[in-house]
Amino acid sequence: MKRPINKFILKTLLFIIPVFVFFEVLFRLGFYPVITNSTFFDVKMLTVQKQHVKNVKLLAIGSSVALYELDSKIITHNFNMPYYNFASWGLQITDTRVLLNSFVKSYHPKYVVLCSSFGDFIAPQNDTYLNYTSASDLIKDKFPELFYFKNYNSIYRVIRRKIQEYPPEADNWGGALLRVKKKGLNNDKLNKHDIFPTKYTPSNYAALVSLSASLKAQNVKLIFVEVPVKASYANTDRAKQILQAHFNKCEAIVERHGGLYLNYYNTTFFTDSLFLDQVHLQAAGAMILTREIVGDLKKVIH
Repeated sequence: MKRPINKFILKTLLFIIPVFVFFEVLFRLGFYPVITNSTFFDVKMLTVQKQHVKNVKLLAIGSSVALYELDSKIITHNFNMPYYNFASWGLQITDTRVLLNSFVKSYHPKYVVLCSSFGDFIAPQNDTYLNYTSASDLIKDKFPELFYFKNYNSIYRVIRRKIQEYPPEADNWGGALLRVKKKGLNNDKLNKHDIFPTKYTPSNYAALVSLSASLKAQNVKLIFVEVPVKASYANTDRAKQILQAHFNKCEAIVERHGGLYLNYYNTTFFTDSLFLDQVHLQAAGAMILTREIVGDLKKVIH
């Protein structure tokens, strides 16, 4: 009886081991597993695992405005504490809330810098981020190759994503300054004047309330940064009223829960020449903004 069992186990191993070897080779070659529907997020989190990022006392997060508009070198030069930028393309506040619940447990930040624009309040929650946050620490921290099996996708999709959708590289702290020509990254959607608010805006405000309250309960200081917006976006009285109402709403939520609200919407200081589109600053503008933010952060970070 024992011999047939041993034979079965041997055959099973002979079948399984080549499969694991195949996926390990894929991983080593950079054909990473599909975890969420955001290529940039998946690559960033696998990079974090490779870098062995642990405690992050100063944690930055947000959508592309946080990714592109925080100069990592300026921040790390001014603050003697572990820093990392977890921002990713297209994050809504609903997504940021889900990710922060996981990141705070994993990285134990003392301060969270959330850079935001109105574009973070216009779309529904992306439930695919739950594929990452619901994974065990063993998978996220030790064996990310297991994501091939946890969230199975075809080999074709894995290879296609690598070839066609691979995002630009971030720096050692997760940031990426924009140094492209105007036509290189022109988000037509954000260049429109009627995209905000939407039917999803209230749920994103509710997520900001939840996020702010959760950080306060965990004794984590939230610093909400309202990034600059190109002057041409708010060139009508109606647009200015909508934008100001949004600023007031965010400020009230953040400050009611003990956070710090910083607003850098200044069309005189941040002129149109510094922008790539309505909300994204080129590298020169990002450096100016980061220095302004650092000056204000020094008043609260000790």
